[in-house]
Amino acid sequence: MTSKIAKATAYTNGEVAYIAWKLKGMIPGCLGFEITRIYPDEPANNTVLPAWVAFKGQKNTNWDPQNTSVWPIQKLSWKDLTLRKYRDQVGRHPDKVYVQYKIRPVVAYKAGLDEVKSPLPVSYTGQPVRLSYLDEGVLTDKIFIDTQYGDIRATFTNGILATQWLSHTLRAAGANGNIKKLIAKKDDPVRTYLAGDALETLSMLLIKAKNDSKVTLRMALYELDDDELLESIKKVNHRVDLVLSNTSKNTNGDWDVENAPARADLKNAGVKVTDRMFNNNSIGHNKFIICLVNDKPTSVMTGSTNWTPNGLCAQSNNAVIIDSPDVAKLYSDYFDQMKEDTKEFTVPDPLSEATHNVQGADLRNMDMKSNDPVTLPDGTKVTVWFSPNTKTVSVNKKKTPPDLSAVYSHMRKAEKAIFFAVFLPGASNNRSEDNDIMTNIITEAISLGGKDSSLLVYGAISDPMAMPNYVKGEKPVPTTYDEGSVHIVRASSIPEDDIIGDFEREILSAGHAIIHDKIVVIDPFSDHGVVVFGSHNLGFKASYGNDENLLIVENNPALAQAYAVHVLDIYEHYRFRAVQQELRDQGKRQWDGYLSLDDHWLTAALGSGGKGDLAEYMVG
Repeated sequence: MTSKIAKATAYTNGEVAYIAWKLKGMIPGCLGFEITRIYPDEPANNTVLPAWVAFKGQKNTNWDPQNTSVWPIQKLSWKDLTLRKYRDQVGRHPDKVYVQYKIRPVVAYKAGLDEVKSPLPVSYTGQPVRLSYLDEGVLTDKIFIDTQYGDIRATFTNGILATQWLSHTLRAAGANGNIKKLIAKKDDPVRTYLAGDALETLSMLLIKAKNDSKVTLRMALYELDDDELLESIKKVNHRVDLVLSNTSKNTNGDWDVENAPARADLKNAGVKVTDRMFNNNSIGHNKFIICLVNDKPTSVMTGSTNWTPNGLCAQSNNAVIIDSPDVAKLYSDYFDQMKEDTKEFTVPDPLSEATHNVQGADLRNMDMKSNDPVTLPDGTKVTVWFSPNTKTVSVNKKKTPPDLSAVYSHMRKAEKAIFFAVFLPGASNNRSEDNDIMTNIITEAISLGGKDSSLLVYGAISDPMAMPNYVKGEKPVPTTYDEGSVHIVRASSIPEDDIIGDFEREILSAGHAIIHDKIVVIDPFSDHGVVVFGSHNLGFKASYGNDENLLIVENNPALAQAYAVHVLDIYEHYRFRAVQQELRDQGKRQWDGYLSLDDHWLTAALGSGGKGDLAEYMVG
């Protein structure tokens, strides 16, 4: 029988997979879709994906998993969050393997159709819902599970705390379930789970230096208080040259309280540390390592991840290693200029005192010059920008800095889609009279989406001030923004037990930042996709006043897709929670938290306005 599903596709970032499918039309009576992960080379490992949300009339109080044979997916896209991770143990599923997915539509049990069977014991209360397969479904293409994309290794944290898995894990841990203690403890299962492969990426060049006497490291860090990473630096003490900036002012008005212990510890251990102390509105926001072999730059590690337990485990972040002497040389030249620039700084005594230190003209002039794109052996093109790259320290809203001009140029060439995940690129323009000024990538993306209704714009934001519909002093603070094809959400959580089905109260954050990525992805599901990432917060403030690095990567479709999967993982996770919060704030009825027993959900999913548009684009 020909399937009612026209086509299905899957993409991965080495940690999760994002699956989308397109229907030939409405499927009367459809109760959802069963999804099976298939290992073509090892079929014994085939797995029906787990599911936790029960049908109406059932209760899953303990949040025990069934699978999509029992509780099918009532959407046209889904995330395989267990592609690498188990839900009940720390071990990980293998990488460097091929997988594909089979999606089958199901209806209420009907004689003459094959009945859906599940080998799992019933762990919920309520009457089971008998289901039948409507047809054989479709297969996605095979995808290869890896973290290596040619000459670039890209990894992502699992640092979303607002999850039912973590809520139940912490409740089971009882008094020992203090999230900050768990994520700070080496090898703790919660820390291991949340850090994903990013911890290994941050550590790889340190391990290389430990094992090879010819290797030295040049590092520039903003925040450093993770004990495991700190010990890794100390183990290669005499091979490290570190520029360590100050952390922000605390509630008592003291600067650098977070970094001060690590700063002293590293100096006592013999690490060469340059104190780059701003202690003002500027920050030394880099997080990179340059690897040198026999004093020649060979590779660089960068990304958005601060070297803290929160950065590793309580925020969404990315970390990459680029194997390229040419790219590493650009970072090394910048590092030299930063150290030279620091000689002009005053060093406060005590270090908690404020300063008037700002980046000097030589560094700014160097950063203003566009570095020639570097073409890696695999054909990937990497353009690197460093900050600050303006002549003036004060932000001029009418003068776009050169690095953001380059980013905007790529965004303006978008044909199908722009995705982004950001912390706080800048405050909403609703707080000023300059509503037409594109001072960050959010305002630019909204402008482009407003001019072209066919351009899909999906974004996830951490700080409420960055929401385009935020107005200072107004309550409630918005959690969603939907205008035409532009869809933006703010990080949100479920605040109480059982207000939505069987969901428990969730933790939203362990600090200020929640989404800490600085990512723009342009047309990721095409051969000419572009991805932008680094430490740069993607707003004018970063370009004018901060030490930053920003990379624009082209000609690497798999890498662009990996970053798109990461952004969509964040967007989809918080979208559900943001919508529920907004409904609650408006006094409107929220989702009841259970699967529908009829097909009205599919009518909504096939409608316009965002629910079906994304899956349609991904499938092509």
